[in-house]
Amino acid sequence: MRRKLSAVEHMIDGNIVYLVSLEGSFNQDQLRSALLRVQRKHPALRTLIRQEPDGLYYEADTAPEIPLRIVPRVTEDDYQRECQTELTTIFAYDQPQLRAVWLQSELESDLLLTTSHRICDGMSMLTIVREVLRALHSDEELVPYPAITTRDIIGDYQPPQMWKLKLKVLFANGLLRLIPNSRRALENKEYHLEWGAGGTLSNALKRRCKSENVSIHAALVVALDRALLTVLGKKKLPGWIDSPMDARRGRLAALKSDMLFFGGGSLKMRTGQALETEFWEKARAINEEIRRQVEQEMLDIPSRYHLFEMLNPAMSGQIESIVRLGDALKINGSWNRFALSNLGNVVVGDDDAPFRLKDLRLYVHSFNVRVLGLVAYAFNGEMRFYYVGDEKCLSRSQADALKHEFMALLQYQVSQTEDAVSEVRAGSMTVST
Repeated sequence: MRRKLSAVEHMIDGNIVYLVSLEGSFNQDQLRSALLRVQRKHPALRTLIRQEPDGLYYEADTAPEIPLRIVPRVTEDDYQRECQTELTTIFAYDQPQLRAVWLQSELESDLLLTTSHRICDGMSMLTIVREVLRALHSDEELVPYPAITTRDIIGDYQPPQMWKLKLKVLFANGLLRLIPNSRRALENKEYHLEWGAGGTLSNALKRRCKSENVSIHAALVVALDRALLTVLGKKKLPGWIDSPMDARRGRLAALKSDMLFFGGGSLKMRTGQALETEFWEKARAINEEIRRQVEQEMLDIPSRYHLFEMLNPAMSGQIESIVRLGDALKINGSWNRFALSNLGNVVVGDDDAPFRLKDLRLYVHSFNVRVLGLVAYAFNGEMRFYYVGDEKCLSRSQADALKHEFMALLQYQVSQTEDAVSEVRAGSMTVST
């Protein structure tokens, strides 16, 4: 199969790296076999990208085996060097869009799995991690499936007024032709922060959200919104908090939970609203808004992907020109938005594996747009946070201040409840006595 990448697939140019730290043993043959079995299952890992005069094309079932580099693991910090290399190395078009690095020592190993964002989002990458680890010690069959394309997402959708849509697309494509190609490659200087909430705070946050009947994600949205306002002020506040939505989970018939796909829907929350509203009251409002937006997104996704198929793709030089225009206009963030991704409770290891999963981290780098975002996930009972932002979006001092303010807000909101519960229990004990 050969097909042209859609407009949105052309725009997604970046790398996702997952670091998997393991304690235990396996050998090179087991790892190569595991990578090969996972590659045989997923069409996106057997596909090459070809550059043509009119854009990029996929060629299915033409990729060689997933490349594996084996590097001695001398210290526990060696992964940082290799991770930076993997993040900033562009995938060659004649290679699979997944590669692996094994930092090997006698008792402990670090496995770096890197993919192109064009074929894979963060949730899809967790599927790869889960299946590679499972295939290292299990003969469980991995069943291949047909390639998933934007046409599968569109399904039988037909625009209600095709002539109007064609006029809009004609106008948009005409504007695109006017955008010049940048003469200089874009230099992204991203700053990364990693931290954990600790088991006590993580459990307390979970309890509070449950008692307030809101999702943890809703609480994170409110805390991030208010932390951004404190650090940046009203004038420099990004206009939106944008959260990717997992379109799997039975929401789209074409996508199963164990399939690879580069994206889905998106939930957009306007920032700086209802600042006088109490934190948990605002969280309940956000929780309801998320529910409404998920329902609407499921209706809108086919029409959006239909539009992507009709639009001419922007070339990389044109995208760089658009980003530089945003820099000149001092738009704060990646097109005035702050991305908040929540991967939920991450479980990728098996209890019966001959190795122990010690740590799991992720890293992101973009080659053609300014990144500004926060990724949240729970691992081994602890909330984890990963911030990545280009220095043209937030300075390092602003990123540090955002981290501090964000965590202080969560800590304060949780401690208020914990203190109140303690007072009630103390009062009850006094009365009983």
